[in-house]
Amino acid sequence: MRAASMPPGRTPASSQPTRPPGVVGSSTSSAAPPPPPPPTYATRTEEALLRAPTRINQPHLHPDKINGALWIGVDPEVHEFIRATWQGNFWGPWQSWLKVPVEKRTSWWHSFIQQYYWEDQFHDEIYYKWKLQTQVTICGRISQKRQKNKQPSYISATDWETILANWSTAEAKAKSQSAAESRCAAPPGLKMHVHGAGPRTFANIAYNMVVEEGLEGPVSYPDLVRKTHCRKDGTFLDERAEALVLEVEQAVEEMLQDGSPLGDSQTDSTAATSTSKRLLLNEEYIKRGQTRRGTIYGLGNLQYKNKCPSESVPASLKRGINMEMRVSGLETLTQEIKSDVNALKTDFNEGTAQTQSTLNMILQLLQPQASAAQANQSQHHSPSHSAAPTHGQAQPEGHGQAPTPPHDQPQAPGDAQPQHLITTTNLALDRWCNELGL
Repeated sequence: MRAASMPPGRTPASSQPTRPPGVVGSSTSSAAPPPPPPPTYATRTEEALLRAPTRINQPHLHPDKINGALWIGVDPEVHEFIRATWQGNFWGPWQSWLKVPVEKRTSWWHSFIQQYYWEDQFHDEIYYKWKLQTQVTICGRISQKRQKNKQPSYISATDWETILANWSTAEAKAKSQSAAESRCAAPPGLKMHVHGAGPRTFANIAYNMVVEEGLEGPVSYPDLVRKTHCRKDGTFLDERAEALVLEVEQAVEEMLQDGSPLGDSQTDSTAATSTSKRLLLNEEYIKRGQTRRGTIYGLGNLQYKNKCPSESVPASLKRGINMEMRVSGLETLTQEIKSDVNALKTDFNEGTAQTQSTLNMILQLLQPQASAAQANQSQHHSPSHSAAPTHGQAQPEGHGQAPTPPHDQPQAPGDAQPQHLITTTNLALDRWCNELGL
């Protein structure tokens, strides 16, 4: 007789574990928690792609664009690749990111992983920015095609008719009307937000400002708002941006005049530098420019730089400012230490030179007295039994004195230098010390 087939996930009764005698209830109450489920195929594929050795040769992504790296929101070629990726593999009735199947999104993300390389610390941030950029381009591109009443080349005719039918529903029309009113909304007494940046992103404009003006650091938020919200003659396009920039600049000028910006000792130590002023401008702009939606008014996509997915925009910007303040303080401390070390080296070199000069002066003062003492000592110890020159012998010119005894010849007991030599030497040393103030 054939055994009955078991349903999936079930095990035979003989293989199930039995409870010990006397135990009542489930045997899993005190047991260890079950192991986590194994990673899915998509997760394993993503890990393999991220660890591929050849990936390091791909273009590099870095938020600070070190060594010619690229970044999302700054370099247009990254945006073009993102757009080309989903347009080349779309073909479905999906008018927004939420309608796209998960498998399709995953394939787009894996294509991006194989195209660029980045460090592990930026992985979550890059995925967040990639997802945001993909969402914006899908909605924007398809909406533009709909306004022009033109079918996109990456959507079939059947799928395009489905998208148009979905947009014709009452729910879709109400949502579209609400979004249009939100875009045109403005605070009471002010006009709608406008800027003159054109199709370029604010992060790209800020980076170009640093390159074109030759700045050593990033631009301040008020300077960026002036660049993006002013006409060529310098007048503002946006009333709220104008009021915000003028208010922030006036507040920072008052802080710098008081000499104690924010009462922070770390900021006080670098208040006179351009870096500290830029940080003060940015911090005041964040305080005064927050909107009800939790964003910063007038900064565009620049406010999403170095933002973690679980972190608010103001918190991420403040974290960046605090980190830069600490780095600036360390740089100032390092410069002070270098200055102190250079001063010590200079003082040491000058002291060594003065000591050498002093020794040379002492040797110059003592050399005539030493020569005279040596001559007197030679005359005093000349041998008495030496024969005088005969009447017929001619004494060579310049050799009237007796030969100087060798330096290693021992001095006879009881012989000493004349007292006047010691006195003269002491007087010379005293006079020299008095001249030097020693």
